[in-house]
Amino acid sequence: MARTGFKEQWRWLSWVLMAIVGIAALIVGASADGGPQSDGERMSELASTIRCPQCRGQSIAESNVAIAREIRGDIRNRISAGESDDDIRQVYIDRYGRSIVLNPDSGGFTGLVWIVPVLAAGLATAAIALAFQRWRIEASSIAIAADEDHELVAKLRRERR
Repeated sequence: MARTGFKEQWRWLSWVLMAIVGIAALIVGASADGGPQSDGERMSELASTIRCPQCRGQSIAESNVAIAREIRGDIRNRISAGESDDDIRQVYIDRYGRSIVLNPDSGGFTGLVWIVPVLAAGLATAAIALAFQRWRIEASSIAIAADEDHELVAKLRRERR
């Protein structure tokens, strides 16, 4: 019986350790910073986050229409002038509206749109894990009852003889 307790403790410990490793990997991946970016890297990143005003569903980095080329040149000039990425994005938000930015805000209702599916997946996983745990307990109690039934039947057969 002590051996079974050890197996249960190890099983739970392994799940906890796996969750800790997964959370740590997500944190490291989300906060990984490759150091300061060059002007070209900043330009590419900004261009990939701003929607082309003329094209449908393309960033200005992907589009080659005149307005996209013009915006890329303007971004390049603003980076050379020392403006921050947020200031540059804000210029285009002021000019074209919030829909010009391909990356949504991380706060308010938009933040909920990103976090609710993650929470739902976590809750679903927990519910499935609990259901499996309950089924495992029920199966072991059924197996114990079956063993007791076999012992009782054997005892009754011995008494009948």
